Amino acid sequence: MHLMRKLLAPVLTIVCLLSASQTTDIPSLSTIDKGSADSAAIYQERAYQEMFTDSLGKAETLAYRAYMLSSDSTMERSSLALLCYIYYREGKQEQLQLLMQTVSPDTYINMMDVQGMVERTKAGYERQYYIAALIVLLLVSGIVCFWYIRRMRTINGIYRQRMNHVRQELLSKESNITQSTILPIDETKKGIDVLYAIINDQNISQMGKQEEQALLKNLPMVDAALATRIGKASSPLTPKETFFCIMEYYGKSDKQKAHSFCCSEQAIRSTKSRLAKKIDLSILHSE
Repeated sequence: MHLMRKLLAPVLTIVCLLSASQTTDIPSLSTIDKGSADSAAIYQERAYQEMFTDSLGKAETLAYRAYMLSSDSTMERSSLALLCYIYYREGKQEQLQLLMQTVSPDTYINMMDVQGMVERTKAGYERQYYIAALIVLLLVSGIVCFWYIRRMRTINGIYRQRMNHVRQELLSKESNITQSTILPIDETKKGIDVLYAIINDQNISQMGKQEEQALLKNLPMVDAALATRIGKASSPLTPKETFFCIMEYYGKSDKQKAHSFCCSEQAIRSTKSRLAKKIDLSILHSE
């Protein structure tokens, strides 16, 4: 082993001088501290880590140190094979050819092993990145799903509270309704259906004057406060404006309104601007 090192030392010196003309990262023989406590295995492991991140200049320096600190033939061969592979990756053909002419056939085999290990390690890193990205995606999807479920439960809870309030209002007022104020069943059903469609973000784009009138006749029995507030408009409201006021009262967003009216949010904002001239929309938000 010592004889081989003596034979390879001049060759490595020449190779390092050639490398030094291209990069300043490769040390000369005099810069190697042979009494260092760092072992060849540590330098070799660090060289692999630098090579996996494509820091080939640093990897070359560390592989050279690993060879010079090798204490057995196995470590020498693996360090030389690693150094040859790094020269190959760097495109230093002259240094590679000079070094390959002096090494044993076992080093060729070790060099092929190095190449295979590098490819496997890179493939493993890529799989880790894919797995990490998949985990992050699953976490984000889980958070979004959790938020959506909580939001839907909250909305459904508000809707049930509203409906319970409506039922209580109907029961409390039922005894006070005289025969003259009782609406036909079909008109009552139509008004309730319109209100239900508005609350549940259904398509109301085809509803017009008849649906509005049916809704307004039933609204005092369902929600007297809302009916009173809509009645404060300074001028008659169109069916769309009446439905808009009810949506505003129930806290619907512009996006939900646009969905129900089958129009753009810009159209919703235009309707809101026109409606603001007829009624103070803030009264629809107060409790």
